[in-house]
Amino acid sequence: MTTAGAHPRAGPRQQERGIPSPRTWTRLEFLLAGLLLALAAAAWLLTGALAMPEMSSGILTGMQPMGDGAGAVVPPAAFGFFLLTWVVMMAAMMLPAITPFMVGMRRLLGARATTGTLAALTAGYLAVWGGAGLLGYAVVRAFETTAMGGGPVAARVGAVVLLVAGGYQFTPLKRWCLVRCRSPLALVMRYAEPTADSRFGAFTVGVRHGGYCLGCCWALMAVLLAAGVMSLLWMAAVAAVITVEKTVPRPELTGRVLGALLVGLGVTFLVSPGLVPTMA
Repeated sequence: MTTAGAHPRAGPRQQERGIPSPRTWTRLEFLLAGLLLALAAAAWLLTGALAMPEMSSGILTGMQPMGDGAGAVVPPAAFGFFLLTWVVMMAAMMLPAITPFMVGMRRLLGARATTGTLAALTAGYLAVWGGAGLLGYAVVRAFETTAMGGGPVAARVGAVVLLVAGGYQFTPLKRWCLVRCRSPLALVMRYAEPTADSRFGAFTVGVRHGGYCLGCCWALMAVLLAAGVMSLLWMAAVAAVITVEKTVPRPELTGRVLGALLVGLGVTFLVSPGLVPTMA
């Protein structure tokens, strides 16, 4: 007997990770995956068009002040524009990562997986990252205030960000969230019925999956905020790291290597803050 939702020809590793085998994908599943990747590509282009020039650098790369500088009252329009760009940026970085989850849901639900259901799943996932943008904006403003002071303090704050992100790679919480991000099949199986019942149910399941992803990736996003939140180069680097973490056969080893690298950079910048560019 085969598990519901798992194709009999799918390999054991793929079933364990909840990733349908490419050999067994239907035309509709390929179409769904292609649509998600096309939306991600469009989001990359839109991010490049919307990104504010002063947001292409961070506290670790000589950031420039936003708007009127530190301590200024932020107009609602500027805050809203940041959140809009943030959501588009998250779509660019994260839509490829949820493709196996969406295809798995489509396979399990069959004819019940309507366009509205899949859209609600995606919206729930992105809503989590949109909410994270509220905190992200506050962090960026705090980094800007620190950078305006100049000197080694700003560099050392950036070093602490690297140390925290590196240390998090070794924690049980990181491993717990990563397992659930890499293996969404359990979530797909458990919440198939709520997903099919209503769009709100599908939205809630998308929020759950987004929560696991946020728990897995928040520290790497903190590094992105410190390096240049809307820099396409740093976005691509962090997105590549996230993809590697979620796809390589030995994620524990990869996570430890990445954690050691981040901790090493953090210690280096903490001891020698002059290596970090300062705000011009």
